Amino acid sequence: MDQVPLRAVKKGQVFKRKANSNKVYVRHHYNPRDAFGPATFCCSDFDDMRVIIQLKPSTLVFVGFTF
Repeated sequence: MDQVPLRAVKKGQVFKRKANSNKVYVRHHYNPRDAFGPATFCCSDFDDMRVIIQLKPSTLVFVGFTF
């Protein structure tokens, strides 16, 4: 399992926020900085697509794991 910044994760790729977590997220589109807030990536829970989180591009996440 490798730790990389979220900006290095490709669109549609899965990742975890913590190494020992059971939650898996999918990276979606990029939201550029505007008058309403900073630049973020839109990410959703792998098991429940209704759960959406916004993360900074510099957030460190874990990739390269098996289900």
